[in-house]
Amino acid sequence: MTPAPESDSNLDEDRLDACETLLDRYRAALRDRSDDPPVAEARESWRAFVGEHHGPVFDRLADESTSGSRSATEPLSPPDDADDVAREVFVRTLSFDFLLSTLSAAAEREFSVAVTPPRSSASDGDGGRSDSTPDLLAAFDAVHGTVRPDLSSAVRTAAADAAGAFVRESDPTAVAELHRRTVPRPVRRVFGRYDTPAGLAELAVESVRADETDAFRDALVLDPGCGAGAFLAAAARAKFDSADADADANPSALAAHVAESVRGFDVNPVAVRASRLALVLACRPLLRRDGVEAFAPRVALADATETTAEDAPLSGARADVLLGNPPWLTWDSLTPRVKERWREGPMADPALDLFPHRGREARLGHANDDLSVPYVWTCLHRLLRDGGRAAFVLKRDLMTGPAGELLRRRRVGDRSLAMRRVHDFGSLSPFGREVDAGTALYRLDVGGAGSADTPDDSAAEKSAADNPGTDVEIPATRWSRADARPDDARSADVAPAFGSLSDLRRTLAAEETAFVAADPTTEASPWIRADAERGALGPSEYRIRHGVKDDAKAVYALDRETIEANDIEPDHVYPYLKSKHVVKYGLFGHDRLLVPQRLAGENNEAALRREAPNTYAYLDANRERLESRGSSWFDGGPFYSLFGLGPYTWADYKVVWCRLGYKPHFAVVSTVDDPLLGEKPVVPGDHCMFVGTDEEREAHYLCGLLNSAPYQRCLRDISSGGKSSLSKSTVSRLATPEWEGTERQAALAEASMRAHRIVPDHVDCSKRAYNAKTVPELDAAQARVDRLAERFLAARDDQ
Repeated sequence: MTPAPESDSNLDEDRLDACETLLDRYRAALRDRSDDPPVAEARESWRAFVGEHHGPVFDRLADESTSGSRSATEPLSPPDDADDVAREVFVRTLSFDFLLSTLSAAAEREFSVAVTPPRSSASDGDGGRSDSTPDLLAAFDAVHGTVRPDLSSAVRTAAADAAGAFVRESDPTAVAELHRRTVPRPVRRVFGRYDTPAGLAELAVESVRADETDAFRDALVLDPGCGAGAFLAAAARAKFDSADADADANPSALAAHVAESVRGFDVNPVAVRASRLALVLACRPLLRRDGVEAFAPRVALADATETTAEDAPLSGARADVLLGNPPWLTWDSLTPRVKERWREGPMADPALDLFPHRGREARLGHANDDLSVPYVWTCLHRLLRDGGRAAFVLKRDLMTGPAGELLRRRRVGDRSLAMRRVHDFGSLSPFGREVDAGTALYRLDVGGAGSADTPDDSAAEKSAADNPGTDVEIPATRWSRADARPDDARSADVAPAFGSLSDLRRTLAAEETAFVAADPTTEASPWIRADAERGALGPSEYRIRHGVKDDAKAVYALDRETIEANDIEPDHVYPYLKSKHVVKYGLFGHDRLLVPQRLAGENNEAALRREAPNTYAYLDANRERLESRGSSWFDGGPFYSLFGLGPYTWADYKVVWCRLGYKPHFAVVSTVDDPLLGEKPVVPGDHCMFVGTDEEREAHYLCGLLNSAPYQRCLRDISSGGKSSLSKSTVSRLATPEWEGTERQAALAEASMRAHRIVPDHVDCSKRAYNAKTVPELDAAQARVDRLAERFLAARDDQ
């Protein structure tokens, strides 16, 4: 979705200067003619189209603080209002479309090939649109016809020469680069347009081709959100290269086959034009051959929320292969009309079952959920044949976060889904500055016997596809900066490059690994890297402590009535935790406990009688019950002695959990504000274990580790399943490196603190109701904890 870095440019500066001069003149002329009928009519049609498909983007742009630069790579000049913004964005959009039209015309001249399909062709239709949206490309052409005469002959001649050189020498990635240079970044962002670097697109094609060169050559390939055409170009070139080995190949027939078997659509009319040009550039060696007179790319204007296999560009045939990079948009960014399309279309399809776990309206009615996975699932369900293959660029966080549950269920409608491989780019930035989210390429097979033909297939994975939740390893490739090793020509100071697959492999190191389900018993369990899971096992740098033990709850557990009836001083009464009080990242209430000592065995009887006479009188009244306790733990001190008390009990912060049963919920506790006692430190009880520390961030770092997916999975693997599943001996087997305040540890601590801030707003109900709740904010916070813990462990493993 994002262009390759600036250093990957393949555009000659002279050609860029000529293009920029053309665009400057065109913009000026278009602004002068802004009220002419063809221009005003096209602008209003385009603005209505944008409003319906993208929402109030011009209002958002008007509200942003922007600079006054006119450079296309900088934000728009400060606008007066949304109308001014809409006019300027229209100018920028039409200038890019005019440049694309100029380049397409140059391609026709250079190759003597008709590259624009007839307007009546199915490939130029408005597939999947139930509204009456006009033919915007025709309207744009009318604007260009109005403005073109205002350009001087010298400008047009220079532009024609530059355009001819461009189509003779540039590769398809140049289309995305022109888009980046022509349309300002804020505009690209609000439209969700981040053009895919060629290296990722080529890797996607390679992943679906595998060893099936002949099968891919004949496959019908579709990109349902083609943007600047990176995936279409990579697929077309792969088809052309494989077929070109055949000495008897007919150039005209091959050109027709490539155009017919590589198809795409996009909701953006300019993207349709850009993808067609990218296909032309990808097939340039073929179009230059004798006998090729026409090349008609099957790229249509269509909306993925409504398009079916019956619409253009498929026109009745389902795709064999889906490739793409869906828009990374949120539900709140969509217009009411588009939300309604989702509700009436994909969300209403019971077979697709996009959002069953929270209720459709609850899930998407007000949340900032990422729509990329529902978008992909809709396309897989409607457009891909049974047994088809797919490769999509999506966020890496989908492996752990709530937005990825649909992906991790491993089914599409009533068909199984097999995850063949994940290419994990971790913290690398294939999309440069425009997208800071982690990126991964997901290789999928959907249903049918055809899925068993791929090289990565295994009986276990096929079983997992039919039985979601099965504990299997998903093959993965971890991409990272190449190490600066003496025996390796690659160096860590070589900047990662994504301009081509060869650049990607030249500047990055690939390590084979795997992902596993954090909880194999849960259908949509988060995935964690197998090496991260292994890293979670090891020596613990922290001493685990047992909570306070009294063996006389009837005496030590105090309620308001007992405290008031005996006038017990608050000095030795503390908030007390039982197992029922501990939830992940927080507390669900507390009890009160009389703790008459600071240390186990402390002989403070005289001081207690003097300083808290009512408390001592209450204990003395229960002396017989306390002295009858049979455990030797209480020998050697006052009759009211407790066990499990020490300086650690009074640590400023404690990471606490319940040792009984199996609920691996860890929380940081410190003090609570009790209505009777005031603010006092929390004392963990008999069924609790804890680690004490006086450093808040250290406690949260440790809590984040223990609550993360790698550690939770390890606990499932090593716990006994008995009464004390989370005993000291069990948790001590987890690697808990000492706090050093490193950047990764601090990030984990902050993520845990963020999760702890969320829980208190959701405990004003019964615990059963709380456990039944879905809290999207907490899910998102957990996803961040999982991601940071995985990176922390992977980094330690690399040392």
